[in-house]
Amino acid sequence: MKKFIKKPSIDMYVGIKVTKDTDITFENETVKQTIKDLELHSITKIDGAGYKSIYDTYVNLNEGDVLIFEEESRGYIKPIEEFMTITEALEELENIKSLDVEV
Repeated sequence: MKKFIKKPSIDMYVGIKVTKDTDITFENETVKQTIKDLELHSITKIDGAGYKSIYDTYVNLNEGDVLIFEEESRGYIKPIEEFMTITEALEELENIKSLDVEV
């Protein structure tokens, strides 16, 4: 028998890794955001069929958090899933390469 892992995703996402010095402002038709002092502040406007909503959201960040960028709609989001760079993923796979043996 062999050991198996789930196939790594090769989907690519644009984003940033937050530091204490990250200072970004972004605005489009639906969202206005600032990222400063390890805080993501978003004001999001949603117009639907017969309703209008405005969300004022603050997200506390930690250094090293990855924010994914969706320019068309939500701007910067803090995903639930853990993201890493390609180099970091390759390093992790290299670390478990020796475990690829028959059991």
